[in-house]
Amino acid sequence: MQSFIFDYYGYNVSEIVDSHFDYKGYRFTLISTTETDANIAKLDEFVINLRQNFADDVVYFVKNRYNQYISLNESTSILLLTYKLSPIHLDALLKMHQIYYNFNQSRLNLNEIISLWEQRIDYLENQCLVILNFDNPSHKDLYEYVMYAIGMAENALQYLTDLRIDFKDPFIATLTHRRIKKLDKWEIFNPFNLIFDHSSRDLAELYRNDIIDLNQLLDLTKQYQYQIKDYQYLLARVLFPVSVFDVLEDIYLDKNYDYTDTIYNAIQAQERHIQKVKILYKTMIQSMNIRPIRWLDLN
Repeated sequence: MQSFIFDYYGYNVSEIVDSHFDYKGYRFTLISTTETDANIAKLDEFVINLRQNFADDVVYFVKNRYNQYISLNESTSILLLTYKLSPIHLDALLKMHQIYYNFNQSRLNLNEIISLWEQRIDYLENQCLVILNFDNPSHKDLYEYVMYAIGMAENALQYLTDLRIDFKDPFIATLTHRRIKKLDKWEIFNPFNLIFDHSSRDLAELYRNDIIDLNQLLDLTKQYQYQIKDYQYLLARVLFPVSVFDVLEDIYLDKNYDYTDTIYNAIQAQERHIQKVKILYKTMIQSMNIRPIRWLDLN
């Protein structure tokens, strides 16, 4: 791979670890892609816009010697992305929400979110669950937690459906993230992790992954001047589980790997997540006129 890097990009590196290397204060990351050069060029236009606001914090594309985004390595299309190595703080994320609020009059499509959640639940139930090996104790434990998580997901889905009925005004979107597992530049500025959605999508990720606590979460909602519908979308986002769903999908994609440790880490994460959901719901139901969730009232 070192020779590939030199041949295509001119960097003489001694070591590549987990598809990345550091060079002169920058982190370079190699990823495979199925996108065309033209599609990457279009995405890069938005990255350039980001760099006007965030400079070297942004993860950006590196073109190869042939002025192309995509390089071929043994028939695999490869992209090289880079960013400056330095810490990042929560303020950068809040600035992103502010700058890109109502960007190009972007709106949240609740119908699309509902459809995606329905598709994921169906995929988990009808394709992923059936491949679990019940002779494996960790798979039996995972099955139990996945079934509970599906119940949570269905409640979140119903809450979104009710939200669509209760509030006809569209949600104004901003630049958010598919996932935020930790607060670093790769997570926040990776162009493939960016998506236009309501700001509560990110707040739910921050809260779920212990990046912010309950008080910080509520302070941010006040700073963003959330209304009832915003709080309800936030609650739906927090309620929808991810940890055991993710590991179940990983098992489906690679049935031969030993996921035992990953399974029990995901189970522990879900147990913490359930408690965080209950605490948030109790706080919100006591102080706001939000739609109640009977399942949470009973648990």
